[in-house]
Amino acid sequence: MLLEAFKIIKENNGYIDVVVNSAGILDDTPESYEMAININATSLITSSLHAWNIMHKEKDGLGGTIINFSSVAAISKLLYVPVYSATKSAVLKFSTSLGDNIHYSKSGVRVITMCFGVTDTPIIRNTAKVFDKSLTAQSLDKFKLQSPKSAAKAVIEAYKQGASGSVWISTSDKPAFNITNVHNKSIELFNDYVYN
Repeated sequence: MLLEAFKIIKENNGYIDVVVNSAGILDDTPESYEMAININATSLITSSLHAWNIMHKEKDGLGGTIINFSSVAAISKLLYVPVYSATKSAVLKFSTSLGDNIHYSKSGVRVITMCFGVTDTPIIRNTAKVFDKSLTAQSLDKFKLQSPKSAAKAVIEAYKQGASGSVWISTSDKPAFNITNVHNKSIELFNDYVYN
């Protein structure tokens, strides 16, 4: 169904220039965690790679932009949602790798990652599906709830200003903030430990 949607849009418009991968669920229960992995990580990767191939300048594409929705769960410690955190970490790592200049210079496809804080959407009311319910209330109290409107403004700002491989945060109704340098610095620290 997903790939069919790409086909129809390309046939009707002749090209695709922007893809926003925003699907996500929070379900860390033992019965459903595989579905969460499939929706949050596998389907996002599938969509991104398909869009990347369609837009790729060396494959008769015109270039374009992919914006992938991650979460503050990928960059902070949220103990009550380990599966959700893992999927959003996968989104972050996949997107920054695919968006690296080594790929962008050939493809012309910019990949941007948005890390959202707790946003007032149905996903945060799904507290029955967390891994450890005893930690949920105290953990959510740490965050200021942001409006979907603030999140949408952040996506537009990242689209206007973001370089390929950039990482942005949108939380607590604050303006979008580019955290690429902080993210890259953490990678450099680990690289130094791994390779030296």
